[in-house]
Amino acid sequence: MKDIFKYIDYRAFLAEFYQEKKKTTRFFSYRYFADRAGIKSPVFLKQVIDGERNLTRTMIEKFIHALNLNKKESVFFKNLVLFNQAKEAHEKQEHYSVMLTMMDYVQEYQLKSDQYAYFDKWHNCVIRELVCLRDFNDDFAAIAAAVKPRIRPSEVKKAVQLLLRLNLLEKHDGVYRQTNAAITSNDDMVALARRSFNSAMLLVARDANETMPPDVRNVSGITMGISKPCYEVLLAEMAAFKERVKAIVNQDNCSAQVYQLNLQLFPLSSDFTAAPGPKKGDEPCGE
Repeated sequence: MKDIFKYIDYRAFLAEFYQEKKKTTRFFSYRYFADRAGIKSPVFLKQVIDGERNLTRTMIEKFIHALNLNKKESVFFKNLVLFNQAKEAHEKQEHYSVMLTMMDYVQEYQLKSDQYAYFDKWHNCVIRELVCLRDFNDDFAAIAAAVKPRIRPSEVKKAVQLLLRLNLLEKHDGVYRQTNAAITSNDDMVALARRSFNSAMLLVARDANETMPPDVRNVSGITMGISKPCYEVLLAEMAAFKERVKAIVNQDNCSAQVYQLNLQLFPLSSDFTAAPGPKKGDEPCGE
């Protein structure tokens, strides 16, 4: 059975724990586990493994006792459960951050941890672009002063160290250059950090809209009624547009500033497809 610190799904951990115990301990059963945990239902463990029941904080403590976890394992298991069961993104991030600090000592998790850290701070990608525009000679204070909104020199230094570790930057004769490496993981945890990154960038965009003159920023939008097929077409158009932007930027040999381009497409109303009454234009969709 794998080390508990290698799991990101507590139900998978419990399932493998049960199978391992059944193979190595003759008298082990769902009822035996329930007795050790002080739980009345003899099939509660099975219901949790099957996703039919969740664990309350009280039940988490009972499970920790039945699983015979040490102090460090107990902290990890508690945060693992709360992470899996959390409904809000900020809750998930809070518990996953704790888990990461405990995963770091496991070597195979280091890249995942670094990937999460890369997206967890919006300024990491800014610094990756910024340090390549001119030779800052590791003047982290000067780099920090160039970032909008301002960040601390210590944050710049930490970001540069992370970018070098991830091979997203390389240093030759004191000059930083970008590599062709990129973060491409589809891991759920990295996706969670990407969500945090996008949220942070939206706040930065709001600040730019309120504080910067129109000649250096462009903010516009369209409010429209669309169907699901139209939404899919628009996603494809946005993806194609981003590829065209990349091609244009790659041909720009005189970069002088770091810009952020955001594209958002999200609902502002409920789906009325199944609602009774006349539709838009009182005509069937697709005809």
